[in-house]
Amino acid sequence: MKEPGKHRPVVQRYTQLCVNPGRQHRIQSALAGLLGVIVLWFVVPAVAQQSLWTEPFAVRNQNPLILVYGLPATAPAELVATGESSLQLQFDLTNNSKISESSRERVILDGETYRTALIYKQGIADGWQLGVELPLIAHGSGFMDNFIENWHDAFGLSNSDREPWPKNRLLFSYSDNGLVEAEITDRTTGVSDLQLLLARRLTPLSEKSSLSFNASLKLPTGDVDRLQGSGAADLALWLSGAAPELFGDWHAGGYLHAGILFMGKGDLLPDRQRSHVLFGSVGLHWRAWPWLILKAQIDTHGPFYDSELAQLGKSSAMLTVGGSVPVEQGAGAIDLAIGENLATNAVPDFMINLAYRHYFD
Repeated sequence: MKEPGKHRPVVQRYTQLCVNPGRQHRIQSALAGLLGVIVLWFVVPAVAQQSLWTEPFAVRNQNPLILVYGLPATAPAELVATGESSLQLQFDLTNNSKISESSRERVILDGETYRTALIYKQGIADGWQLGVELPLIAHGSGFMDNFIENWHDAFGLSNSDREPWPKNRLLFSYSDNGLVEAEITDRTTGVSDLQLLLARRLTPLSEKSSLSFNASLKLPTGDVDRLQGSGAADLALWLSGAAPELFGDWHAGGYLHAGILFMGKGDLLPDRQRSHVLFGSVGLHWRAWPWLILKAQIDTHGPFYDSELAQLGKSSAMLTVGGSVPVEQGAGAIDLAIGENLATNAVPDFMINLAYRHYFD
């Protein structure tokens, strides 16, 4: 981090950053148009290929102080066939509104994070797959605070962390013993850390189950001071498994993955960063109709920092629910899902995941 940021005292007065009304209207119109396109896709008949049934939601914890590390999204156990490829465009919107403090630490996460990623995978040999993920991360004041408070009210959830705060503000800040170690208050946009992907099928091709070994290498291409990278390389190793017909005639099954992330010594809170983190996920899917696959998924991981604060030093659990719509006669699919925090405050309490993927012969 920059030297001046390490030696300035904690700021007690915060400035509200509001979205320009015209810009907010354009954003809302764009989202409405995008949702309209999704609705149109829902009425397009398509045949769901079995490989699509077990495609998990490619989500990860978007806590801005955790997102910079190489925690992999849940990956499908079934790999791209030799000579074939897949391309996925994904967008994640996360709203943060959390504050906690201990005797010497304080963290404020108030704002929105937008992550857009392009993921390419190629089957290179019998049972082998290579891939690359190029992400773009933006942090901003956002526009969803009122919507989320109404959402929480409708389902009887608490807004105690939100109501006293200014609406649509950006303030991501961490301080230790009265000194600010990381802070952003102005919108930032930039390329995040590039990830290289490798996978190997461990079981023969089967309609009943599949298992694969996966690895990812995150390279330090993002800006640490803008919370778009960690400043170090990370290596993740994990197993992915799937059982498409776990519940027989119900057209329902499940998938899971579990592994470990080894983190290089980065520049973001280096004195508190841990060297490795365990992670995992489990999901269920149900082919309700040929054109709609409903899914529920739980992702969890251990703490990334040695900290007394829940946002940094506790394990996490995130629930994601939504559906996949096969399109183009099973050659592609659209995902739409919503995520909620299940345990501790290590995960933001609201997330929207939207993805489109296409498979090429």
